Amino acid sequence: MPTSSSLVTNLPADFNTFGQAVDTSMAYLKGGTTGQILSKTSATDMAFTWITNDVGDITAVNTTAPLAGGGTSGALTLSIASATTAVVGAVQLSDSTSTTSSVLAATPTAVKSAYDLADGAIAKTTVTTAGDIIYRNATVPVRLGIGTAGQVLTVNSGATAPQWATPSSGGGLTVIATGTLSGTSVVVSSIPGTYKHLMVSVYAATFDTGSTSMQLRYNSVTSNYSKSLYGHNGTTAANEGSLSQSGWGLNDGATDWLRTGGNNHANWIIYDYTNTTGLMNASGTCSYINSSSANSRTNGVFSNSATAAAVTSLTIRLDAGYNMTAGTYTVYGVS
Repeated sequence: MPTSSSLVTNLPADFNTFGQAVDTSMAYLKGGTTGQILSKTSATDMAFTWITNDVGDITAVNTTAPLAGGGTSGALTLSIASATTAVVGAVQLSDSTSTTSSVLAATPTAVKSAYDLADGAIAKTTVTTAGDIIYRNATVPVRLGIGTAGQVLTVNSGATAPQWATPSSGGGLTVIATGTLSGTSVVVSSIPGTYKHLMVSVYAATFDTGSTSMQLRYNSVTSNYSKSLYGHNGTTAANEGSLSQSGWGLNDGATDWLRTGGNNHANWIIYDYTNTTGLMNASGTCSYINSSSANSRTNGVFSNSATAAAVTSLTIRLDAGYNMTAGTYTVYGVS
């Protein structure tokens, strides 16, 4: 038995020396490091070991979407799946107002930008009727309702806004019909009686042969066309035939005056075409350039209709047996 002054280095052995058995398994409780805790390794008495304090009272970590990972032992790693339009999950924020992504989430900055754009847009309720137009007054966009038939868009007297207005009766041309020249004749029908005069324009007419006459017939009259008052190179003039018939010939009676090239042009004006009490008065000019001989001819033509009837249709035609192969015509109403 050690004395009080003896150094005891192995107490169980010293006690055993004294003659009394000592349980040496207590030696398992020695050692360990800071922060470790004792853990049972089995059901046997004194079966302990030192372990790191990371067990606690959690026995497992289980996950469901959008979480992934987990487990029942060791260091566990968890993750979050990205969100889509079909499932929940983690999203990334974006300030963009133009992206087409379906997995990004808008920030307040993006929402504010989109709001500002919407707030500055023109409300669809500004217009209410088909044909309405929008213009800006001194401060905001406003509606200008559709006008009535025949009106034109103009600017008000104060030059501050557009407006619809009835055109002045002092003049102006309105296209009634236009088309391509082809065949022996072209008919322009259903001419309205709402204008003062008619003007017929033929541009770049081409024919299958020369030495023919172009005629303008009123209301499908088939005979008695007037001749032309023409000039040759501006130096001569002649009066061919009666001037009181139902139409007139273009370049009539002069060999090869209607050229097969595309240089034939004409304009006619039929005055007071709705007149039903007197003869119809008309005048015009026609010209062509002969590229082979470097000659040009300009013809003045005029006519009186022998029939006192309003013009409701016109026929542009050549002499029988000849055809127009190209060119355009336009019929205007003159206010």
